[in-house]
Amino acid sequence: KLNRTTMTIKSTQLLPAFLAAAGLLLSACGEKATEEKPSAETTSDDSALSEFVVEEAHAELKQISEVFANPEPGTEVVIGGEVMGRMNPFIDGRAMVVLGDSTKLTPCNRRPGDECTTPWDVCCDLPEVIKSSITTVQFVDDDGKIIKSSLKGFNGIKELSYLTVAGTIAEGSNAENLLINATEVHVAKESPYKDALPVSGHGSEAEAAAEGAPKE
Repeated sequence: KLNRTTMTIKSTQLLPAFLAAAGLLLSACGEKATEEKPSAETTSDDSALSEFVVEEAHAELKQISEVFANPEPGTEVVIGGEVMGRMNPFIDGRAMVVLGDSTKLTPCNRRPGDECTTPWDVCCDLPEVIKSSITTVQFVDDDGKIIKSSLKGFNGIKELSYLTVAGTIAEGSNAENLLINATEVHVAKESPYKDALPVSGHGSEAEAAAEGAPKE
């Protein structure tokens, strides 16, 4: 497999621009950011991305929120997560994607009665929970440059796809942002959390319990 773990990554300078494009401002449940537009499904270098794909998912992995708690640059990690956490988790023409921790975040289509048309924006979860439960994964070439190919549509990747990613925590990661340089990616046929109940916010078990509690 390609050895990218020891290279000096300069492409982290693109992270702020990507986060701005993806929409840093988190809207309340039911509200949508009007300035965000879905990215087009464009690919220009699928052959380069194909080198990262593995047929079998890693058996052992960490949740994104676990890695976020101690984002030590240079550390090799294996994570699992769904494409979610932003209205637009992809960036046009660049191999970058936002993954969310499925044990902390709930897409709107898994909330009873929620008819949100962009469920991957997880708008009903608390902003502070979203912030510490997402990571940006990028795929770079041997020169440390982000591959010029959108991940949307590649190998079936779309919003709410479940990916297992092996990689290295990139320089620039800290308590505010987690950036991972991928070395391998596995795309699951379906998310293991597709039938999971909401973990927090609107429609969650905690909310239902609170509503059913006796009134004083």
